[in-house]
Amino acid sequence: MTFSPRALAGMLAGVLAGMVAMLPAVAVAETARQAAQTTRTTQSVQTVQIDIVGVDEALEEQVRSYLGEPATADPAARAAFRRRAPARVQESLEAVGYYNAEIEVRAHHEETRWRLVILIDPGEPVRIRTVNLHIHGEAAHDPAFAGIEERMPIRTGEIFHHGRYATARRMVQNLALERGYFDGRFTVRRVDVDLAENAADIHLYYASGPRYRFGAVEFADSPLADAFLQRMVPFSPGEAYTAAQIGQLNRSLRDSGYFREVGVRPVPEAGEPGEVPVEVQVQPLARHEITTGVGYTTDWGARVRLGWERPWVNPWGHSLGVESEIAERRQSVSGRYTIPLQDPLRTALEFQLGAQAQNVADIDSEQVTASVRHRHRLDNGWQQVLSVRSDWERFRLDGERETTLLVLPGASWSRTRSRGGLDPRHGDRQMLSLEAAETWLLSDIQLYRARAGTRWVRTWPDRHRWVWRADVGALTTDAFAQVPPSLRFYAGGDQSVRGYKLHSIGPERDGTIIGGRYMAVTSLEYGYQLTSQWRPALFVDAGNAVRSWSDLSDEYKVGAGAGIRWSSPIGPVRFDVAVPIDDDDHDSWRIHFSMGSEL
Repeated sequence: MTFSPRALAGMLAGVLAGMVAMLPAVAVAETARQAAQTTRTTQSVQTVQIDIVGVDEALEEQVRSYLGEPATADPAARAAFRRRAPARVQESLEAVGYYNAEIEVRAHHEETRWRLVILIDPGEPVRIRTVNLHIHGEAAHDPAFAGIEERMPIRTGEIFHHGRYATARRMVQNLALERGYFDGRFTVRRVDVDLAENAADIHLYYASGPRYRFGAVEFADSPLADAFLQRMVPFSPGEAYTAAQIGQLNRSLRDSGYFREVGVRPVPEAGEPGEVPVEVQVQPLARHEITTGVGYTTDWGARVRLGWERPWVNPWGHSLGVESEIAERRQSVSGRYTIPLQDPLRTALEFQLGAQAQNVADIDSEQVTASVRHRHRLDNGWQQVLSVRSDWERFRLDGERETTLLVLPGASWSRTRSRGGLDPRHGDRQMLSLEAAETWLLSDIQLYRARAGTRWVRTWPDRHRWVWRADVGALTTDAFAQVPPSLRFYAGGDQSVRGYKLHSIGPERDGTIIGGRYMAVTSLEYGYQLTSQWRPALFVDAGNAVRSWSDLSDEYKVGAGAGIRWSSPIGPVRFDVAVPIDDDDHDSWRIHFSMGSEL
């Protein structure tokens, strides 16, 4: 194909004309694209500010919690947010009793922010005029429901608050469930709001239906006999149901020492009408438990501990344990066999056999002990132990050796209460023990011994920890020279008068501390909780072991010092530096390191 020069020139002229005609459209499109990009950039950097004017801080927080913010920076989303704002604000105010509010919303578009101003005149709140609560059915005669109106968070004259009203309804429902009224329901649940009078009348009618009774308790597979497990159940079939009894069963099984996990579940739908069977799932501990430990205390030096325990020996819950300890100044081994009695969580019979050798404060002793103990937890929380102990001890004091056999009936009572876990912030411990030996009961000598102690931990105010302890002891005998060191009284050590080493305070003979007939020690400690785990402390201890009570006033020893406490994951660790006060015979300072709670 050929073109003439004239035709070719015409074609070029047409192309150029078309290109010239397209230039304005391209320029317009590019300008629009740049404008859109600029708008998006402006929107992305704009912030949202919502100002709420005319209400106090509490109402402002209430409004903000309902209102929220625009979902995106898109103008359409902001416009929708502005349209919904008055209704949301009104809803938030009505929830706390303000039904007559006047609301105005203003939007301001600024260069770097989008500002919404909400002007509120809350008006007078609606107050509760009457509360009409009626309980029908068996619950109407249940003492637990007596006075429930006074316990509810809605009262005449107060502002009508929807949240508190809902809490009041739940209180009735929850109490009914806790007391076994599983068919209960509200037949009337209404609030009449009189806007002209700014008053609200509450009407709650609850029909409880019959109270359910406990059915059978079914235990899942367990190595323990069902008859033994049933003895741990704190209720009987046919008793009126309470959720507290279910909680008590759960705690009892967890505290029994037999199970790793426990699940207790009432299943009213599985029983006869009006009956609540209970299903219990348990996961037992391992058949053999091995415990080991390595530690150090200033009193006894480095030590290694090894223990073995069988949580249950047979289906009737008998248990067996052996523990041994090797320390620099003490070695011991002991065994224990425990037989739970009729109430296995409160009463048990223990048989113990042990041997110990120690060398401390120039006293050597070897001891073999066998005992039978009846342990019982009283209703008031005290632990009572009635025992008979046979104690054979050979010892050397000031170069003289003695061997004494004692048969010691005894009794002890103790109670520990605490809050705050392994390192309690609040608690106390009380202890009293009595023992006696008579020659007509196969003992070599006559002896009567008593000991009492108390511990108190208080945190007040807030970070300030106070610890006070006191111990007293007394014994009377017709042959003190034959009293074993384990029954004599000494002072000194990290659990006594710090600043003095273990058993270094007491009556002397030829430079050897031989122990006393009486003992009294007290201590006061102050600690400040720097962090959740660290607490420095200051303390002062005083006391002595003496031949007679009259010597205490003249011969008491005082030690004082400072230390640091670490709340470790396995319990508190204490490090103390202490010195004796005004004692010419003991002018050196001592370091005390120990583990365990002050209680």
